[in-house]
Amino acid sequence: MKEANHSDKKDILIAALEERYEAMRVIRERVQSIGLWALGLMLAATGWLVQSDVFISPKQKFFYIVALGVAFWALRFKYLDDLQMGFAAQQRVAVRLEKTLGLYTSGVFDDSGESIYPQKWEQAGNDNGDGKFFTSTYLLLYIGIAILALAILLQPDHTAYFCWWR
Repeated sequence: MKEANHSDKKDILIAALEERYEAMRVIRERVQSIGLWALGLMLAATGWLVQSDVFISPKQKFFYIVALGVAFWALRFKYLDDLQMGFAAQQRVAVRLEKTLGLYTSGVFDDSGESIYPQKWEQAGNDNGDGKFFTSTYLLLYIGIAILALAILLQPDHTAYFCWWR
């Protein structure tokens, strides 16, 4: 097998890096979309519960809270965790490609004495990286689930004569 020349290797690295960037963009878009939809549905359900005249029995409240918890667990700890692991793996590969291309090495592309990419970006995909995208998405979901659970719990049952927020 013929060994690739320097230019071919660079082209291959750049193409691989572009694929990693696209994969990361797709994952971020999916997480953002799922997060916004889930939060929107939870807030819409909360609004409906607060504005409606429905009565929820204690058994129904228990069932709804359990169902909400199971759905949230599946979304947060299965689906989104899987996406986060895939995203971190893509970041680690991208960093390795970026290092190989010299994007973290000083003086490779200019005489400024600094690398093109900041050194802290080398930690992307690792536990000590700066990225907070998933953390902020999770926080919004926690807030949404807490508000909806509270609305379910505070919804009057058929024995209640009044509801304090109406």
